[in-house]
Amino acid sequence: MLAVAVLAAAATAAKPQRTEVAANQVVQGPTSCGVLRWEISLTGERFRFFDQDGNLTRVQIHISEDNVIRNLTTGEALREGPDSFMQRTLFTDEGPLIVATGLAARVPGTGVRDVGRVVINPLTGDILFSAGQHLIREAQEAGNVLEAFCPAFE
Repeated sequence: MLAVAVLAAAATAAKPQRTEVAANQVVQGPTSCGVLRWEISLTGERFRFFDQDGNLTRVQIHISEDNVIRNLTTGEALREGPDSFMQRTLFTDEGPLIVATGLAARVPGTGVRDVGRVVINPLTGDILFSAGQHLIREAQEAGNVLEAFCPAFE
């Protein structure tokens, strides 16, 4: 009986809205290995889901990135990517949650990567759950995301 109720609710929900997204961002700052510049270039498909009353319940984005990380002190540049992951924002009674799964960052040949599943509170930036290697997200939570890339320049 529960399955029938769930299917009925899904059938009355509004059709998801699909849009293409693209963003470029630069993160730059001092680290223990020099001044790093992370040039982020991402594209994706965003789907916005609504309940039967038209309230936004979830945003899901299939993201592809191909980035460059530069050590401005040494002049060295490394490709970061290509990466592909899914990020979902869930709107709950307790507040929003971001759930990301897949390969979120990778510097080929260096062992520097961020891969697996992570749940983040977008209001605080705190990692609530983590499974897999999340060097970059953990460095971001600690306040210096660029520091996670230093092993790639050793």
